[in-house]
Amino acid sequence: MRGRTHAEPQHHRPEGGCFAYVIEAGENLLTAGDLAARAHVTTGAVTGILNRLERAGYVTRRPDPNDRRRVRVAALPEAEARVREVYEPYYARLAELFSDYSPDEIAVLTDWFTRASTLAAGYREEHRRTD
Repeated sequence: MRGRTHAEPQHHRPEGGCFAYVIEAGENLLTAGDLAARAHVTTGAVTGILNRLERAGYVTRRPDPNDRRRVRVAALPEAEARVREVYEPYYARLAELFSDYSPDEIAVLTDWFTRASTLAAGYREEHRRTD
């Protein structure tokens, strides 16, 4: 994809969101089912997403110590570092932008984004395809 850095999973596809969930989870490694639920995709779809992320060097799968049938997904440190290098300056700029707003204005923005996200998640769930 033109203009895309090597640090970025393909964000126009669910890979970017799934990788963000893996990073967010940190040491509390997610299962494929956890990722599917968070990304609002089927478990079959998340398997393909994980295959692509693994081939691209973003994640690795580890056996679940409590259940041999499951695997847990971990971000590869090099990939996480590359993504943080790209996005941390962006988040710093967002923080600077938010510093221009009062606490009451932030509360309104937070309310709107929370409600819009809930609405979007509900809509996706209503229209979610099953395998």
